[in-house]
Amino acid sequence: MTELPFDQRNQEDFEDVTERINEALLEIASDSKVKATITELAKRAKVHRNTIRNREWPAERLKAIKAERKAERERKTDKTDMPNPLDVLTSKLEMARLETLHWFNQYNEVKAFYESANENVKYLSKTRESYKQEVEALKGRVRELEQEYGRVCDLLNTITVEDK
Repeated sequence: MTELPFDQRNQEDFEDVTERINEALLEIASDSKVKATITELAKRAKVHRNTIRNREWPAERLKAIKAERKAERERKTDKTDMPNPLDVLTSKLEMARLETLHWFNQYNEVKAFYESANENVKYLSKTRESYKQEVEALKGRVRELEQEYGRVCDLLNTITVEDK
């Protein structure tokens, strides 16, 4: 199946917006002075807030950033004792596990969408061929009927000429 030019353009735009959102998320995550809000993310990614809301994963990532900042503030207030390096590494490992799980789920969703779209394309191509055949058969029938109509008109013309 050939890909239409606007499909390719839409895909490129989608990937560009996704990249800008990811970069903005990295900026927000790296600078705790920046608010972790959808509005701020939209402003930094130069997209509309609804674009962020329609793609659920950026909002989830913002929630994770907020939770991480909150946990960090709580750790700073509880500086009575030094953090256990094992606990720090365990929390980082857990965060990495959650992010990996998130992207794995995203992959599965996209894969399922692709497979269903592929099935739809196969079905449409099969039905397209059957409709083409049906149209050709109907065109042939129309030609037959036009010939029959011409023959009947000729007969009527000969009958009306003989009656005169």
